[in-house]
Amino acid sequence: MILYVKGNLFQSPAQTLVNTVNTVGVMGKGVALEFKRLFPEMYRQYRDLCEQGRFQVGKLWLYKSPQKWVLNFPTKKHWRAPSQTAYVEAGLQKFIQVYSDWGIHSVAFPPLGCGNGQLDFETQVRPLMEHYLKPLPIDVFIYPDRHSEFIEHLNVKQMKEWLRSEPASLPFAEVWEDLTAVLAQKQEFATITQKSPFTARIVSEPKGLKITASRQTYFIHYETLLAFWQQLRAHGFSMRHIAPGLDRQLSYLIPIFAKLPYVAPVHVSESYNQFTVTGLQILPVAWKPKTAQQLPLFQAG
Repeated sequence: MILYVKGNLFQSPAQTLVNTVNTVGVMGKGVALEFKRLFPEMYRQYRDLCEQGRFQVGKLWLYKSPQKWVLNFPTKKHWRAPSQTAYVEAGLQKFIQVYSDWGIHSVAFPPLGCGNGQLDFETQVRPLMEHYLKPLPIDVFIYPDRHSEFIEHLNVKQMKEWLRSEPASLPFAEVWEDLTAVLAQKQEFATITQKSPFTARIVSEPKGLKITASRQTYFIHYETLLAFWQQLRAHGFSMRHIAPGLDRQLSYLIPIFAKLPYVAPVHVSESYNQFTVTGLQILPVAWKPKTAQQLPLFQAG
């Protein structure tokens, strides 16, 4: 049975709430951002699935919390692209195959692929949802009021700036894009400590980073760079003992990653008298003076 509801999806009595997502690990504006804030562990797991290439259109991922279950439903591949009815239909087909086995007995849907996705609910989405969901022997709540003034793929610059304001959550797909842009403009670098010159460039097949230094060539695979970013993102710092297996390459990665506006080199040591270790750190949002001035010391109340 389908029941249309005017109201807030997060206040639904349904056991399971549907979150419309992309497959690159970004929960940007609107409802997805609220899901990210309410279920931070769900977001981390979702982002990891995307970075590993294990979450695609036509697949669904169910996250169970003590309060609600969240069904992550891809309606677009990249946040920069609009949704497609074929993606919505693929997800609905998957839902009717798995809902019973997954123990879903009531579910609340937003208008799939609308808002940021820019599909029309009346003519494109509602017919699909009714076709697949109406025959089901469970309670289906649809919350059709989803209007967004901010369309992600039509506001690319603003969206990129917003994502990079929180680097501790930034998916590697965005970091790789930034690294590609950096290396398109600059290929010559020098290590921080020894000032040894080297060159670096992006390689597409196999995907990764090629470094040439002192007549030696090193290749760092995309997957290794992904793991390196995940460690940096998780710890906030990256040094030799945090990035095992990259002992030699780390001295080259530091000046490259330091070109990103949200990463900086840092000198650390276990001894107060001698700072001998060079690493990387993620810059928190509040480090920027403009942002810091907006943070109150006390909150009235």
